Amino acid sequence: MNLTSAAAKVQPMSKAGIAFFSSLCVTTFGLGCWQTQRYFEKIESVEKRINELSKDGQHLEPNATYTGSGTSISRGYRPIIVQGKYMHEHEILIGPRGPPPGVLSSSGPNSGRSSGGMSSSPQGFYVLTPLVRHNKMGTVLVNRGWVPMQYVQQNAHWDKPTGKVDVIGVESKTEQPTFLSPQHSMKEPKKLLWIDRASIEVKTNTKGMSPLLLTETTPMNSIRNDNVPITFPVKPSIETVGEFKVLP
Repeated sequence: MNLTSAAAKVQPMSKAGIAFFSSLCVTTFGLGCWQTQRYFEKIESVEKRINELSKDGQHLEPNATYTGSGTSISRGYRPIIVQGKYMHEHEILIGPRGPPPGVLSSSGPNSGRSSGGMSSSPQGFYVLTPLVRHNKMGTVLVNRGWVPMQYVQQNAHWDKPTGKVDVIGVESKTEQPTFLSPQHSMKEPKKLLWIDRASIEVKTNTKGMSPLLLTETTPMNSIRNDNVPITFPVKPSIETVGEFKVLP
């Protein structure tokens, strides 16, 4: 059989085949355009976050409340300054969670891997405490930082400042559990698995106040002294707040 007769027997692609192949091409092209758009949107969001975090802190207006929707934030990432008194009797723990990025040293007394009893992947809890603002200007919720799990298990003391305090923090998002997420334990009323606004307000005695949620931070580019023991709760550095991946 010569090449001419073989070519004559090749069947042309059906209309359905052409339509299917064309749809694959269009879908692939559309997905590529979407990924490119998302990439530049995230680059823009990262630059905006860094710019806002680098600004000087602004004092929170009186009786400020959370005005976002869902798990969003309503004020961006500019640092917020509040003054008031912590209500430690209403504090709760969120976790188990790993520590904030970069707060534990790779070696020395702050490594969390020596006599402190923490493993190479230490787990612990974030301490969330309501703060009644000075001069009756309302109440906010403050994520004061992270404490290791053995502190909670052993009922060890961590820092609980009394009297009037100044707090610098950044508005934080709450979390929306999925249908696979475990339920909060009723046996541990002072612990929550995730930052669930409705449950937090009930357990911190702030239900109906819609309090703003702040994460207390350390200053940008602050230098950690690895030879000075950590005081818990340990706070995240402000430049790590709100970090997310750039790739789609």
